[in-house]
Parts: sequence; C-alpha cells; structure tokens
Amino acid sequence: MPPQGATLPAPRAVSTGERDEALVLDTIGQVIIFSAEGRVLRQWSMPETKVGRPEDVCLLQDGRLAVADTHYHRVMFFSQEGVLLGMFGTHGREPGQFIYPVAIVQGPDGSIYVAEYGSNDRVQKFTPDGTFILSFGSFGTKPGEFQRPSGIAYHDGQLYVADAINNRVQVFGEAGEFKGVLGGDSLDLRFPYDIAAAPDGTLFIAEYGSGRVTQVDVAGRLLGRYGETGSGTGQFFTPWGIAVDSRGRVRVADTGNRRMVELEL
Repeated sequence: MPPQGATLPAPRAVSTGERDEALVLDTIGQVIIFSAEGRVLRQWSMPETKVGRPEDVCLLQDGRLAVADTHYHRVMFFSQEGVLLGMFGTHGREPGQFIYPVAIVQGPDGSIYVAEYGSNDRVQKFTPDGTFILSFGSFGTKPGEFQRPSGIAYHDGQLYVADAINNRVQVFGEAGEFKGVLGGDSLDLRFPYDIAAAPDGTLFIAEYGSGRVTQVDVAGRLLGRYGETGSGTGQFFTPWGIAVDSRGRVRVADTGNRRMVELEL
C-alpha cells in the first residue's frame, strides 16, 4: 500500500476494475486504483472522512465507481479520475435511506444492490441513478435475516450475501426472495466478511475470523481453503475484502497486515 506521510494505511475493500485493475479503499479514506500488475495508477481522498471511512467500492457498467460512504450513510458516484458525479441516500430507516451502507454490487440489468448494517441490516435495490426499487432482510438470526451483511456478490440471477456475525452466506433472488443458506452448516465459516464471484462461477469468501480464503461452488460444496491467521506468507490477519479478476486472480485486502495479497488458481 502506498504510504501517506509517516502513515502506512491498510486496505479495507477491493474490487475489480477495467482491464483487471484493482480498486482499493484504504483505512484513511483513499480510493486507489492499481494496475493489473500492482502499480499505482491513480488515487484520491473521499470528500469527508472525519466521522468514518468508506467500506466498499464497485465499478458500474457505465464506468462510474460507486463507493459505500459508510459513516455518512450514502452511496457516492465518482469518475475513474476521482471527480464526484453524484450521490444518493441519507441517514434513516425508510426506503432509500441508510444506516452504515457497507457493500455494493450491480446486476446485469443495471440494478444496484446495497447491503447495510447498524440495526437496518438489510439489502436495498436501486436503479442505476439511485432510485429505490425494493428492500429485503432485517436484523436477526432467522433465515432471511442478517447480523451485519458485510459483503455481496451476484451470479446467474442470485445474490450471495456474507452474513458476517451469523457466520453464514445467504442466497436470494433478484426480487429479494430467500433461497437458502449456502452450504448449510457444513462450511463452518468464521465471520465471513466479503464474497466475490469468479469467472468460472465459483465463489470466494474472505473469513475475517479465521484468516483464510474459502472457495465454494454455487451449491455450497467446499472446493478449497487457503491461509490461516498470522503475518507470514500464506497467512492473513482480519481480511476485510476480496475480489476476483477476469483471469481468476484472487485479490485479498489483508487489512491487519496492511497489505494486498494476490492468489493465483
């Protein structure tokens, strides 16, 4: 990670950009765009960071970057050069309002899905310009409920939501209908904080609580695990974010170790 003066920020979130670039948010509120080879191309700071830093970034189909400005309870749109293009959302519990939006994904029809925590604990669906469509989920431990839905992935008409404190990934349709828990209780996930879909349709889960990356298929069958808690090679410490590029390279925001880690399948 590029230093900021005497400070070495930690990566907090990562997603895949154009030409397999890595879009990274750090813990001091910067958006950093790395080339596919890991070279810093561009970076800028969020307009406001005094009350908290953003926790997710997503490349939209039209080339904009959508950022979950978590502690300001809104989603912001930027150009890839860091120009602010717009925003939506205010603090609250009503449709179209947020309490701590933390994860963003876009479906092939352009719909934007935003997961939030902080007692709302739900997923909301919007048009590409931020007009509210629907929401699903609430706080709790029952099927279809969440405790800190902190990551979200889309694949083949289904949404996979990392339900962190409930130690599970839940599956929903595009209209918010509950489909099930990925893998049931067999996966033994430990605070799954983020999830990403690979080009081959498999899913990769960053487990904050166990310091590892878990790969499963869409039926929830375990395909492999990598890593353990620590600071050495092949280890992770509180990983927050994960993304997979078009070549199948897995990027992990290894937050506690203040580094980005890339895995090749």
